Amino acid sequence: MNEKKRNLIQAGMKLFASKGYHRTSVQEITSEAGVSKGAFYLYFQSKEEFIAVAYQYFYSQMKEKMEQVRKENLKPRESFAIQIANWFQYVYEHRDFLIMHLEEQITIAGSLEKLATEIKVDNYHWLRGNIENLYGASQIQPFLMDAVIQMDGMLHSYLKWMIFEGVEFDFKKGGKFLVQRLDNLVTGMMEKESALFSPNQVPTIYVHTKDSDAKKLNGLLVELKEKIQSMNLPASKMNELQEVMQVIEGELAKDECQPVVLKGLFAHYNQFPEVQKECQELAKLLKITLLP
Repeated sequence: MNEKKRNLIQAGMKLFASKGYHRTSVQEITSEAGVSKGAFYLYFQSKEEFIAVAYQYFYSQMKEKMEQVRKENLKPRESFAIQIANWFQYVYEHRDFLIMHLEEQITIAGSLEKLATEIKVDNYHWLRGNIENLYGASQIQPFLMDAVIQMDGMLHSYLKWMIFEGVEFDFKKGGKFLVQRLDNLVTGMMEKESALFSPNQVPTIYVHTKDSDAKKLNGLLVELKEKIQSMNLPASKMNELQEVMQVIEGELAKDECQPVVLKGLFAHYNQFPEVQKECQELAKLLKITLLP
């Protein structure tokens, strides 16, 4: 997203939060952003399209903050606690914008409905991924859905009190506190309970091919890294390949990765016969053609 479009979105979100959506004009948004009204219509066909993109921007920024924490290679418990703290912080900073949406009951068919579904599904996979990392996928499996539902309930209950009741708390402490409460819940279930909600009962909307593809992709990357580690390569070449892998993982973490970039990156690995099989499977999954 270019700077001018980003400035327009940020200006609009600020004005919507203070004045409301219906009382904010396109002229006011462009004046706040320091661009011409004509520039607004280069990027957006209407104010309705603009706010739909603004919601997408708000959500993408929040996802990016979560992704940045996941890339830090922290222990699962610390990572999840920081992700929660950052989530609380970001929502708190934009609470007026969110309250405006609810109070004015803005409904834009199509784009916002799609975004709402995306948020719901992403939230499920975010919680599920962190919970599996905390307790181990096989160990938590019988209680996975109960743990996801209970953690989701705690997070949104605290969020409701923070936004609508004005209750303030230390977000960093809150992240650690809620992960500890999850520990208490999981320990109690594993010791004394049978699962209430079976993983087989998960609605199909949450079980999408993207999730299974992501697991397969991660598995292939792990295999590739392990094979490279087992090869007798000079230290300089090993360091180079490790740096390339970090770039690959960063590219794959983006909402829209660049196929041409991935082609060039995987060429560093495809030159070794020992890992060509993994490279070919990754290329097929990513729908790219490997360079010779």
